[in-house]
Amino acid sequence: MERKRYQVIGMSCEHCAGSIREEVGQVAGVVHVEVDLAAASVLVEGENLDDALIRTAIVEAGYEVAETVTA
Repeated sequence: MERKRYQVIGMSCEHCAGSIREEVGQVAGVVHVEVDLAAASVLVEGENLDDALIRTAIVEAGYEVAETVTA
């Protein structure tokens, strides 16, 4: 199973976290999404994760991806 962590700009509440979980959770191959508001990060776990699709899902949720860090 792959793990990718994204630093996200603009998250501040549980509603933000829920929006990101919902959008990213719909990406093919994603099996788990964990949002850490304090660290402003999103951990994504799954198989054959497509970085571009995950980044797009975060943007569609209304947030900006600062960087990707392999978890």
